[in-house]
Amino acid sequence: MAESKASRLLLLGAPGARPDGLERLLVQAGYHIADGELAARDAPPGAILFGAAPDEPGLIDRVRDLVRSPRYDGASVIVLLTGGTAVDAAALLAAGAVDVIRPPVDLAELGARVAVDARRRADLFTARKALRARETLFDIFQEVAGSLKAEDVFQTLVRRVGQAFGLSHCSFVLTGPADEQGRVIAVYENPSIRDLAVELKRYPEIQEALRTRSPVLVGDVYQHPLFAAIRQHWEEQRLDVNVRSSAALPVFVQGRAAGVFFLRTERGEPELEPGDVDFANTIAQAAARVLENEERRSAMYRRQVAAGTTDALTGCGSLDALDRRLRDEFERARRYSLVFGMALLDVDGLRTINERSGQAAGDQVLAELGAILQREIRAPDFAARYGGDEFAIILPGTELAGARGFVERLRRVVDAHVFPHLGPARSPALTAGLVAYPHPDVIKSPDLLRLLEGALTDGKQRPDRIGLADLG
Repeated sequence: MAESKASRLLLLGAPGARPDGLERLLVQAGYHIADGELAARDAPPGAILFGAAPDEPGLIDRVRDLVRSPRYDGASVIVLLTGGTAVDAAALLAAGAVDVIRPPVDLAELGARVAVDARRRADLFTARKALRARETLFDIFQEVAGSLKAEDVFQTLVRRVGQAFGLSHCSFVLTGPADEQGRVIAVYENPSIRDLAVELKRYPEIQEALRTRSPVLVGDVYQHPLFAAIRQHWEEQRLDVNVRSSAALPVFVQGRAAGVFFLRTERGEPELEPGDVDFANTIAQAAARVLENEERRSAMYRRQVAAGTTDALTGCGSLDALDRRLRDEFERARRYSLVFGMALLDVDGLRTINERSGQAAGDQVLAELGAILQREIRAPDFAARYGGDEFAIILPGTELAGARGFVERLRRVVDAHVFPHLGPARSPALTAGLVAYPHPDVIKSPDLLRLLEGALTDGKQRPDRIGLADLG
């Protein structure tokens, strides 16, 4: 049995309560035994074998204290009684002991009970680790969902994986199978690194992952054959490389290798295990989706900008594109007796942001709001930049109540988003004007914009900051 928390046992209490040969039996079974109180630097045990007489003063309180003590980190307490009755055993179990053994003691049975408890604790540890991994994954994907730029997503991924495993090094390297160099675009231990060229020949695990198109785990770089050549180089150059284990997980975008998720631990730290690699590989595949989406978005953005249909700052539609889309939606609704809604959003206080933090900060706020809008609208909806600090949204199949619901939901998303240029817990407020077609005052599509602007002006006077171009 490898030494782990499950295999560490602590012997406490009256030595006379321990049957002859107990320590020898446990050592032969692979347990690491400590006798007496632990030193402050000692790791907590998996279980405590506590010997006691049933009439010992304060026995129940002592067992309860052992069970609850943070020093022992929830270790199982198995009480070895020198005698007593079933009532004594029941009281100790009620105090938190996982088992109570009274004479006559069969050594083989005692060993089996300790082994059963060790397996139970190992299974519980595995289950808790899996649960923590799922919770961590959920938290990571929630955080990634709030990132608007690919580089921010990668920085989030390496930071969260590095924290989860306590790694000395975690990074993401953009590279391909035939490349001799890679570009490190995110580093856990040094977030300031965003574009660092590295020679791939120094990282045989990365080269192997790209060659085999599979994750590579190296438990000990000083023993693994993959590192034979690089170890010789270390020796020739008399380099003291403080690395213990590493893992390289290739990331594929539309069938081609685009980068590697790279993990390393140092000497004296726990080596990476297959379960760690599986967890990190899940994150690596999330990185692949980010790269794929970024490629699609960039290609679409370039086409739209070339066609004059996209606002370069916010990524939303241009004013010309809004005019064309509104005419099309208006004609479709008029011809087929359909309904659609519109919202005009104003970013409150943008001028103050520009004056206080500079034009670049205001532009960044608009860019992030544009990205949020693009993410939150439905497939048939359309968002465009209407003015310097205004956005117009077309909402097919939506009446006034639905348009109001959209604005309220969008406000919640904006409130939850972190805007780095505005400081913690600060988000821009939005004022909205709403209109829905059909409307008695609308004869042609520009009438909707006139009504929207009036509704927005009215919204700035209302407590909820939402104005309606109602039906009169």
